[in-house]
Amino acid sequence: MQVRFWGVRGSVPWATPDSIGYGCNTPCVEIRDEHTGALLVLDAGSGIVGLGHVLGSRPRSVPILLTHYHWDHTQGLPFFSPFFQPGWTPSVWAPVLRGVSLEWVQTIFGSPYFPVPFDHLPSRPSVTLVRPGLIEVGGFQVSVQPLNHPGGAFAYRIHGTTGDVVYATDHEFGNMEIDEQLTAFCGNASAIISDAHFTPEEMPRHQGWGHASWRQVAEFASSCRAGHLWLFHHKPGRTDGDLAAIESDACRIFRATSAAKEGVAFEI
Repeated sequence: MQVRFWGVRGSVPWATPDSIGYGCNTPCVEIRDEHTGALLVLDAGSGIVGLGHVLGSRPRSVPILLTHYHWDHTQGLPFFSPFFQPGWTPSVWAPVLRGVSLEWVQTIFGSPYFPVPFDHLPSRPSVTLVRPGLIEVGGFQVSVQPLNHPGGAFAYRIHGTTGDVVYATDHEFGNMEIDEQLTAFCGNASAIISDAHFTPEEMPRHQGWGHASWRQVAEFASSCRAGHLWLFHHKPGRTDGDLAAIESDACRIFRATSAAKEGVAFEI
């Protein structure tokens, strides 16, 4: 199983000369099973636009699994090129959360928000709402776990023949019941991609925002006996130097830690 980062920023894209090294786009992660050819896309932030351009011209199935509906995780959907190419079979899988219906994706394409209506897309995506438990998406077995985030969000554990990867972005520690469930959910994962939006010094001013600090997730990865931790959902304004320093500090707590960088891929 190969995992590749297409967007690693949180909240909004952040493109400045001193931050481009780690990447500018909001969350999108590509997972491929090189033995079966299966593809799974996690979240549809602005990073999904670049992914769409490298998928080629040969139509295929493209499942997109969303963690939640905040703009930074969905803003790339209207610009995903397979929707505009006949013959493709894209699908969107998204959490069952309060106030969400199957028609939510059509709103993104509706006037006055976007010029091309949903019904005019050459390859309209099917929409499936998912609940906690075990699901199959695009040939992958995926476990689903709720997170502590305003409005709700889900974590996903993608099961592979040689190990599992957990994608647990947008989580705030502090809800004991959810934290205990998440610890069990992430146990012995080969890799954890985890929200590290804030520094420890910033956390007291952002209680209730639904994010964690790099220190919290480094300690969490250690307690879960994870194989590797990828710090993710970088806060807007973080420079390449800032992220390199955060990575170094986090490694002192959990040695196998890297700050996620756009374009980087790893194998499990």
